[in-house]
Amino acid sequence: MSYVALYREWRPQQFSAIVGQEHISRTLQNAIKTGRIAHAYLFCGPRGTGKTSTAKVLAKALNCQTGPQVEPCNKCENCKAVTDGNSMDVLEIDAASNRGIDEIRDLREKVKFAPTEGKFRIYIIDEVHMLTTEAFNALLKTLEEPPAHVIFVLATTEPHKIPLTILSRCQRFDFRRISVMDIAARLRTVVNDLGVETDEEAIGLIARAAEGGMRDALSVLDQCISFGGRRVALEDVNNVLGTVNTDFLFQMAEGLNNHDVTGGLKLVDTLVREGKDVRQFTKDLTEFFRNLLLIEVCQDAGELVPVSEEGLKRMRNLAPQLGRKRIMSLIEIFTSSEREMKWTSQPRLILELAVIRAGEKPFSNEYDILLDRITRIEKVVAGKGVLAADTGKPEMESDLDNDSPGILVDTQTVKECWQEILERIKKVRMSARAFLIEGAPFEIEKDHLILSFPQGYGFHKEKVEQPENRNAIEKVIKEVTGADLRIKCKFETELSISETGSSETGSSEKALVEKAATLFGGDVIEIKD
Repeated sequence: MSYVALYREWRPQQFSAIVGQEHISRTLQNAIKTGRIAHAYLFCGPRGTGKTSTAKVLAKALNCQTGPQVEPCNKCENCKAVTDGNSMDVLEIDAASNRGIDEIRDLREKVKFAPTEGKFRIYIIDEVHMLTTEAFNALLKTLEEPPAHVIFVLATTEPHKIPLTILSRCQRFDFRRISVMDIAARLRTVVNDLGVETDEEAIGLIARAAEGGMRDALSVLDQCISFGGRRVALEDVNNVLGTVNTDFLFQMAEGLNNHDVTGGLKLVDTLVREGKDVRQFTKDLTEFFRNLLLIEVCQDAGELVPVSEEGLKRMRNLAPQLGRKRIMSLIEIFTSSEREMKWTSQPRLILELAVIRAGEKPFSNEYDILLDRITRIEKVVAGKGVLAADTGKPEMESDLDNDSPGILVDTQTVKECWQEILERIKKVRMSARAFLIEGAPFEIEKDHLILSFPQGYGFHKEKVEQPENRNAIEKVIKEVTGADLRIKCKFETELSISETGSSETGSSEKALVEKAATLFGGDVIEIKD
């Protein structure tokens, strides 16, 4: 006899063998026990969760020669025929390839015939959402009032595509994704029965990779057994799935913690050269940081983090070094990159950009922000040519009042940050951004940022000046630049070119120099062009 795949060999043959769907098994068994058998069932849920298997077990339980029973005997001819797919009373129809109205009309004619072997004639329609609208309409009347001996079991992964008129005529059962623990327990049973040695970490990795589908888990295990022979090691599973080992993830996380961008990019290059899946790595790295976050937040996160004792110990050492906010920031970066990879043909580039963003050293506090501003001021002052005279120190009027911003910022800085300001406002208040995009930063007068609007955009100008929009914009400007500025809107016609020049070289430059002198502890002697 030819080889049978593991997922077929280990298909559940009784309700008790269906993993992770106890709420459905119990309901169906009680319905059989009390004789409350519906004429139509709808089984919906993700792939590999047991929809078709449950339908076949239900068919065997109803048509068992000693039944209907809460559990099929799997020994009588009727049960064996259903298991082998030879039963004349249990018809499995693939709606993906029999989706037209002609096939459904043919089915309507056949339902009139009485069962030949069992008590019921059961139609299992898989992927029922693939039927055409005309086919659904043709099925509707039969589904509403079928003959007493007919039972329909509809299975689908996309119940939202099924017409409401069909849904309302069925008992709906939602199959859940199977937990990692349940899948791992089932896999242990399989490998023990097969006499295959395996690592506990390998079983856990297969269970997590299955994403709640038992069929996927058994298929991966089948591949790993073929790859590794009589022993399935963690490295074998990594090779089959195209994933990286835990040490690789630790190297990346530790490198990002040390802001080692070069090291991170080298790891990405190694990943690609070894033929690993970049998308899968990004997903694994996000999961890794999720585990670190749980360890940092929860005192006892051992049950929430599916790793070995050694891995858990290393994570407990690394999590405090990164800190909660840093880990959350890394999760956001790589989650965003994972989304972007779905629409790009260059996933490596997306990952490299994510590593660069994650590895950059951010400003840790306001002191660092202030240092950056001072550096910019030094460059501006040096370029303007501030000269010291040998004469006395004449007093100069100061244009800065006591309420001026605590952090110095010039017009050029605001212009450089303008796109970032617009992007942040988009997240905070979309409508404000829509009006603000027509304006542009013109100059800074004391603690006011002058925004210029083209003539004819009075509506946009008025909307920006509304308190709710203005407050949101000023808050974002402070977050980005560190300066507490108030915005003032004017039309371009009100702002002449000459005023621009005099403002830049006059009061703004004067204020800039005087504030720099205050910060550095010096005195302004003379300002020359």
